[in-house]
Formats: sequence, C-alpha cells, structure tokens
Amino acid sequence: MQEKEVSLKNKNMNYSHIIFFLLILACSLAKAEEENKNYRSKILEYLSNNKEFSSSFIQYNDDAFQEGKFFLKKNRLRIEYGSPTQIVFVIKDGNAMYYNLDLKEVEYFNPKNTVAKIFFDFFYDKKFLEGIKFNNENNYFDFAKKIKINDEINNIKIIFEKSPMKLRKIEISDSEGFTSFTIINANYYPVLDDKMFSLANPLLN
Repeated sequence: MQEKEVSLKNKNMNYSHIIFFLLILACSLAKAEEENKNYRSKILEYLSNNKEFSSSFIQYNDDAFQEGKFFLKKNRLRIEYGSPTQIVFVIKDGNAMYYNLDLKEVEYFNPKNTVAKIFFDFFYDKKFLEGIKFNNENNYFDFAKKIKINDEINNIKIIFEKSPMKLRKIEISDSEGFTSFTIINANYYPVLDDKMFSLANPLLN
C-alpha cells in the first residue's frame, strides 16, 4: 500500500512538471507571436510611410564589392552602379532595361525573373510578411524567407536597425552563391523625377 502511495505521488509530481513545462512553453509561444505581430506592424507602417526611397548601397558577392544607388518610386526601381563598371537598371510597369554606359549596350528583359522581384515584393506586397518569424537581437531584428525565382529557391534575409527603425541590409543566397546589399545614406523622403525611370533607349537620344 505504501509503495502504491509513493508511486502515485511520483506520478503526480511528473504530471505537475509536465503541466508547468507546457505552461511555460505556451507563454513563450504567445510572447513570440506578439513580438512577430509587433514587428510586422512596424514594418508595414514603415513601408507605407515611404512611398519613395533612395539610398547608396554596397553590394558584396564572390569576394567582390560594388557601390551603387537605389531609387524607388511607385512600383518603379532604378539601380545605378558606379564602379567598377557603370551600369544602370530601370524597372517600370513589369518591364526592365539594362544599360552599360562603358560598353554602350542596352538590353530589355523581364524583371520577374530576377532578384528585382524581391525588392518589389518586399516594398509593395502586403502579404510578403505573412507567416514570418522575426529574430530579435540587441540593436537589430531580422527575418528570413524563401522566394522562388525561375524555378529556383532564393533564401533571403532582411535586417532592420531598431532605433530609429530603418532598413539596414538585404542578403540573398541561391545555387550560384551569396549576395548582400548594405544600405547606407538612406533618404526616405526624396524628390525623384519621373524621367529617372524612363525605359527609352538612351543610345537613341
């Protein structure tokens, strides 16, 4: 009889430990989900307040660095590379142009099949952040997401500075390697001329 009582006490203690663990887990999950909602709301507000955006950036890939500038306005994107080769990309209304100033070359292409899709989805697709889980660091927070481009999975990571909140870095990994864009000198209220986003062939002007 005494052995049974001891056994029942041990079972009750085990059940208590399990219940306590489940309560802690439930609280942790609830807190994490609340943080996710908070970060999602902050990013959506941040993006809605910045319809136009420009910045310099440093691109890193394959042990090489390139400097350039972003210009974003109402679903239009212009990317300028200043070194080592002067190149301009302009994307507008589902069409895109590549212009190599050094070689005097112009090509047109579908931007949906390039990493430009990542920038447009992030800035303009409100569903982009659905199901996202955020990682919280001391002065930064970030999230990771998989995006399919040309039947290939691209793993992206977007990093924000907390205070004041600002986009800091975009990292992209695919089968060809790793590329990162570090955002510097961001301007969230630029005045951008529509002519910057013209798809007219500059060699014919």
